[in-house]
Amino acid sequence: MAVRTSVPVPQFAREILAESRTEGNKLFLPTQLTQSVYKKVNRVIEAMGGKWSRREQAHLFPGDPAEIIAAAVASGRTPTTDGKILEAYYATPELLATRIVTGEHSGIADLEAGTGVLEPSAGEGALVRAILHANPDVHVTAVEPNPERAATIGSDPRVSVVVSSFEQFAATAPRPFAAVVMNPPFALSGQPTVWMDHLYTAWDLLIPGGQLLAIAPGGYTWRPQHKYRAMRDFIATHGGYEELPARAFATSGTEVDSVFLHARRPTDL
Repeated sequence: MAVRTSVPVPQFAREILAESRTEGNKLFLPTQLTQSVYKKVNRVIEAMGGKWSRREQAHLFPGDPAEIIAAAVASGRTPTTDGKILEAYYATPELLATRIVTGEHSGIADLEAGTGVLEPSAGEGALVRAILHANPDVHVTAVEPNPERAATIGSDPRVSVVVSSFEQFAATAPRPFAAVVMNPPFALSGQPTVWMDHLYTAWDLLIPGGQLLAIAPGGYTWRPQHKYRAMRDFIATHGGYEELPARAFATSGTEVDSVFLHARRPTDL
């Protein structure tokens, strides 16, 4: 399928596309959008080769658009003109990783030697490095499904690298952890709130008194859906959040509004 030059996909457009459905060569948006929002989403769809059909009440593509829609949702950019599908990977900037791990709400530096810390979406290891810089005596379990990226984390006796999806790892996790530090995927095709699933899964892997530190999409603060309200109540009960500065999580030319969530598991569980 021929597409145009790769363009950034704003976070709100990623969420809308994640909630959309495809049928053959048709893309159906999930709801009626305001004119201003529709124009922005339509520009993204056109960049992927889609065109609105009044007759079909859908955007039509030359072929099945499911794969390129999934890539755009996951990566935050549309595929390139040669049809290359961008991988579902958003690296954590080094400065942001340091801020998350060493900020006033983080207890990483106070953990005892040998304590287990989990990084369930490790990528190339920015958060792993930040954790070890803040506390050289902890042991980090870094989970990363991509073998090439996992290999870049390096060999360190303080780090156990597990090549696996987080879901697969969590199903057989060997032990609970004193802390989880994570930058989960914000949205995947058909899973517009996958980051919430990852946060709740991480919460279940904490010991009593364990701490969760996570990056989350900016929509956390205002989106009205029940799942968002429930997540806000959950975080308010166990911790709090901070809005991150504009462009704090800008990668590969894509700007993503984001927040930092921190929560501590009760000791009486």
